Amino acid sequence: MTTSRRDALKALWALPAAGAALASAPAQAQTTSAPAAAPGEAPRWPAPNTAPPSTQETPLPAQPVWSGPVPTEWVDQKTGHRIRRVSPDGGGGKPYFYKNMFLPGGDLMVISSPEGISTVDLRTWAVKPLVNDAKADLMFTGRKTRSVYYSVIEPGDGQPMDRPRTIYAIDVDTRKTRTICKLPNGQINSVNADETLLLGFVAYGSQPLQPTVTDNRNRRFDQAEYAANGPDGKPLNFARAKGVRMLQRWAARYPMEIFVVDVKTGQRRVIHKTNEWIGHTQFSPTDPQQIIFCHEGPWHRVDRMWAIRADGSGLRKTHERTMNFEIFGHEWFSPDGKQVLYDLQTPRGQVFWVASVDLETGKRVWRRVEQNDWSVHYNVSPDGTLFAGDGGDADMVAHAQNAKWLKLLRPEAVVDADPSSDKAELIDVQYMRSEPLVDMANHDYRLEPNLTFTPDAKWVVFVSNMHGKNHVYAVEVAKAA
Repeated sequence: MTTSRRDALKALWALPAAGAALASAPAQAQTTSAPAAAPGEAPRWPAPNTAPPSTQETPLPAQPVWSGPVPTEWVDQKTGHRIRRVSPDGGGGKPYFYKNMFLPGGDLMVISSPEGISTVDLRTWAVKPLVNDAKADLMFTGRKTRSVYYSVIEPGDGQPMDRPRTIYAIDVDTRKTRTICKLPNGQINSVNADETLLLGFVAYGSQPLQPTVTDNRNRRFDQAEYAANGPDGKPLNFARAKGVRMLQRWAARYPMEIFVVDVKTGQRRVIHKTNEWIGHTQFSPTDPQQIIFCHEGPWHRVDRMWAIRADGSGLRKTHERTMNFEIFGHEWFSPDGKQVLYDLQTPRGQVFWVASVDLETGKRVWRRVEQNDWSVHYNVSPDGTLFAGDGGDADMVAHAQNAKWLKLLRPEAVVDADPSSDKAELIDVQYMRSEPLVDMANHDYRLEPNLTFTPDAKWVVFVSNMHGKNHVYAVEVAKAA
């Protein structure tokens, strides 16, 4: 165990909140966030420091309140963009932001519901049941075949990752289901471009992120409860409690594996072993052998972003920290599979970028984002020209006072006074011009919106609890007439 982890564990054990020393930062003045740069202006720097004065005084986020029927279609009066509710009255969900949810041909997407898994016709928005099993956990769709992949976890008292699960694929046209394999533990996170391999990971002996809770995932927010007390015994707010539990898990050093599964034979093969906390395992959308993954944990403590080949070769970092408290993560592949895109902050909570690195050439582009445009997750259109962000609340890392919006982000080149001096090996810098899409004022950000562009880039699909239940929505990129 490294000295830093040993010191972290000692700090956790010494405090009533098991790590609530993170909450004892000194008070800082509240300031109003600066407006975004006007066209032709240079981006402002640094971001105003709007961190709450203390964890204990920060109120817990209120639950969204909605009375009356949930609308099926409306034009956001603050943004002028049309929004559709996609999921039926019972509610629904969608895969994580980097997981494919569209079928080849771009005609259908898949969503989850309390009853199972459904398809959505992107021409008519008609919803049709596909898997009538409430225990079916939608994972992702294929990029080569018209298959939808899902799992069913066996009942039991252990954590979901520790329980056996069966992996299935169903053809959306024939409705024929096939069993791929049964895993004794772990989870599947991705399928490669030619649909020959599944990608998964497993932790051995790990404890729930929320102690005393066996199945630690809150079904409404799709993540752990993250409850903890501060040094004074008072409950921490959600973000600070999450920081406590993340630090505990990172310091524990449970053994983990990344593995692949042959789709035809079900054979499982380990490609990487480590005591780092592994997550975000993803196959490239175009290269069947290229994988990226992350080291989970407090972002300022980990070398988060990594690449590896499906045979276990080529292990390497994809970003190198250059300053203290620089953080980076929530990485995903560009649609052409050539770049890794990610949230970069230099340093944490002050200067915000959507960055990318080309896996072959090493070329880097940093796209400057204003504080109020920082988002839990970003995504990019299929042609790579348009970005979007799903916003965040004031308690999150940016501490932005007006960030509860879904936004379009259009990259613009930052042209310097002497472009002939530019060097190809240096970072290219762009600026993100933002446009609000959806007012998320009534959204509880314990549920991550996980936005995704449709294949024609005309809509952005996301999940929200703005009307109480979790629902899948789509907002039109073009403004309503």
